[in-house]
Amino acid sequence: MDILLERKSVRKYTRDDVKEEDLNYILKAAMSAPTARNTRCFSFIVLKDKETHKKVAQIHRAAQMILEAPVAVLIVGDANAVYENYLSQDCAAATQNMLLAATAREYGSVWCGIYGNEERMAAFSKLFELPENIKPFSLVVIGKSADSNPPKNGWQPEKIKYEKWQ
Repeated sequence: MDILLERKSVRKYTRDDVKEEDLNYILKAAMSAPTARNTRCFSFIVLKDKETHKKVAQIHRAAQMILEAPVAVLIVGDANAVYENYLSQDCAAATQNMLLAATAREYGSVWCGIYGNEERMAAFSKLFELPENIKPFSLVVIGKSADSNPPKNGWQPEKIKYEKWQ
């Protein structure tokens, strides 16, 4: 449970690499996410090349931190493999698992949204030469945090309702 409360969005990174065994752990955690009818409709593109990072930063203005980070992962969903219309839920679960696993291995990470923004989706599809059925969902930037800010306290008891909307 503590890892859930420790996770935070990190937008500043050191130059330290992400160890291969840690990256594999993070990807394994993402692949362990639940999916509707166990379709496992997600896949992952690991981005380490600095030229690719520059191209991503050009098409996603909220992902500028990729320029400092050693690695990012593009989470994509297969529209042909998904059960009904659960692609966004399935890929969101994988993204969240990835963020938590990065925190567990003492890396910072941040979720950069793609899915739902048609222009951004088209740009990522073109950049990564994705087939029509493969939909870019999110980008997770990962690295050693250079941010000393504490995690935000998300506890808001006024958001909790019991039995009905009161």
